[in-house]
Amino acid sequence: MTGQILEISDLSTGYDENDILHEISLLVREKSFIGIIGPNGSGKSTFMQVLARSLPVREGDIMLLGDSLQSYSFRDFGMKVGYVPQESEIKFKYPVYDVVMMGRNPHIERFRSPSEEDHEAVRRALAQTGTLELADRPITALSGGERQRVMIARVLAQDPILLLLDEPFAHIDIHHQYELIRIIRETSRDKRAVIGVFHDINLAAAYCDHLVLMHDGRIRACGKPEEVLTSELIHEVFRIRPVIDINPITGTPFVYVEEEWKESEVHKPRVHLISGGGTGSYLISLMSRSGYSLSCGVLTENDSDCMMARKYEVPTLAEPPFSRLSLEMEEKLTEQVQKADVVIVTSMPVGWGNYPNIRVLEQIDPKKIICILPSSEPFLPDFTSGVATETIKRLLSAGAHKISNPAELLEMMQSKIFSKDTMQ
Repeated sequence: MTGQILEISDLSTGYDENDILHEISLLVREKSFIGIIGPNGSGKSTFMQVLARSLPVREGDIMLLGDSLQSYSFRDFGMKVGYVPQESEIKFKYPVYDVVMMGRNPHIERFRSPSEEDHEAVRRALAQTGTLELADRPITALSGGERQRVMIARVLAQDPILLLLDEPFAHIDIHHQYELIRIIRETSRDKRAVIGVFHDINLAAAYCDHLVLMHDGRIRACGKPEEVLTSELIHEVFRIRPVIDINPITGTPFVYVEEEWKESEVHKPRVHLISGGGTGSYLISLMSRSGYSLSCGVLTENDSDCMMARKYEVPTLAEPPFSRLSLEMEEKLTEQVQKADVVIVTSMPVGWGNYPNIRVLEQIDPKKIICILPSSEPFLPDFTSGVATETIKRLLSAGAHKISNPAELLEMMQSKIFSKDTMQ
């Protein structure tokens, strides 16, 4: 079994006479990367300050490698635990190299100069964090993001068993953000552990082994990212309307935040969306959040558009993959497009199997069709020897509307073209 590094039992503490943290219990094993998430004021930074011994324990215990956290000497604690706070203010004009060398202080005997091993640790940390070129510059001359990278370099040079990070990437550009978090994750794999506070929960989900969700000074949930990032928990703690998807690159949960749309007095027409191959996913989300009565299809059951429609509980006509539309399904499609006030068509791939999705449009008033297509041909991936493209051209010539940017859709839907008077 993986070795235990930190054990927190029934921890309660705070400032003055007020407790901020209440009955916190957590077990941290080696080779683990734990992300602390939660809304502002939930106690995340207070928790990190307790672990860094900047704030005393009032009730409960914190055991580091089997011994009380408070029992370690200053030097021994510095060899075991490294801490990067949210803000690191250094007023003196120390060179960056010297600031990073400060991380080696617990390893250097009194009245001794840094060894070659110490210098090598500093050079390695500077290289890892992309700050080697800043080595001779004064720390006071750096930007906030550069300074934060230097602070991370200092703690990497310190080579602790437990690394504590309090929102370490807040001021760092996205390129260095991902480089640094990969380095930190690799650090945790070498019989060490990392605990980090994250403002970006998707970044935490992608790189952390476990997440701790804090709320009102308590641990609301703890576990693997997929166990913690549920719609119910995110809604309860952050007071938002989340949509939980899967990051296609990392395979971890990805949280989208839904806008709270106010109901409009403007009449909202019934909309049917004809799409496929992922070309309609954004539109399904947009139209659903905007309060439109939406239907979709015909789609194949494994299409990402179909999955998005079901996520939003949108009525959807669906067929098994690699099958032509049945006559029964064509009849249902015809009924849907005739009943809709507006029919939206995307630049989806069209073959003979799904061509009826395009052909059916010639049975309705072209003026209620909105085609979201590229500004110039080819309008869509056409595998019908051009038949689908010619159908689209006829519809456009007959008065169907065409836009090239999906962002223009809501503006068109709210225009006089699709006003209440036009629809009635």
